[in-house]
Amino acid sequence: MIIASLQCADLPINKTKLDYYINIAKKENAKIFVLPEYVLNRFFNELVKTPKNFIIEQSRHQLELLKKLSKIYNITIIAPIVAYEGKNFFKVMIKAKNGRIFKYYQQILMPYSHWNEEKFFSKKDNNLLVFNIQNIRFGVMFGFESHFTQFWDYFENKKVDVVLIPSIGTFNSFNRWFELHKTFAFIKNFYVLRANRIGSWGDWEFYGKSYLVNPFGEIENILGSNEELMLSRIDKNLIKEARKEWKFNKLSREFNLM
Repeated sequence: MIIASLQCADLPINKTKLDYYINIAKKENAKIFVLPEYVLNRFFNELVKTPKNFIIEQSRHQLELLKKLSKIYNITIIAPIVAYEGKNFFKVMIKAKNGRIFKYYQQILMPYSHWNEEKFFSKKDNNLLVFNIQNIRFGVMFGFESHFTQFWDYFENKKVDVVLIPSIGTFNSFNRWFELHKTFAFIKNFYVLRANRIGSWGDWEFYGKSYLVNPFGEIENILGSNEELMLSRIDKNLIKEARKEWKFNKLSREFNLM
């Protein structure tokens, strides 16, 4: 199976660029198209200074676009977006398929003084996004959530094969993220795909370097720091091979820590 992930900066409120890349993905027979965080809306530190009505209208327009393109191209689109519901803003992961929308609300938000999503967004209890396409099972979480073992354990219990992580990274964080995702890809025997944003905000640079790590913890695909479409092949047999060889899941079920 082919997965397409677009490494880009924030997208304009028109379908031209998104339509262009999804069309390429469809021609390559991709079944899933993944977008990074804060590309359908402005970056967070700019977003918090943006008039509420602009955010609401921007999200409404982008959501309708995702529904339309998922139906036109018969492709599943995974994209983070800012949602306004009941007088509160939420950070939401969208799965758009055949013109229908499924939502996952981010559960753990960044609480830091320089990037305080916890203060701006509300939270809503819900289950993580898990779905099947053909014979492959996917799980999706936000970038920050990938720091917490509970999310990886949840996907393991749900027998997920591929974890999709739309994200945004800045400063000198690449090596930390990369080693983190390589480790979990190996010990859980998942494919892990990180779709990362590029561009800048003030003197903050978003570095891109989106990647795919296989179930043996080995890098299979990685981009640079420019706008680019990453096409990644998922091999179900490689997942089975890694799990058969290492038996991590079986051994952990047999072990009880007293």
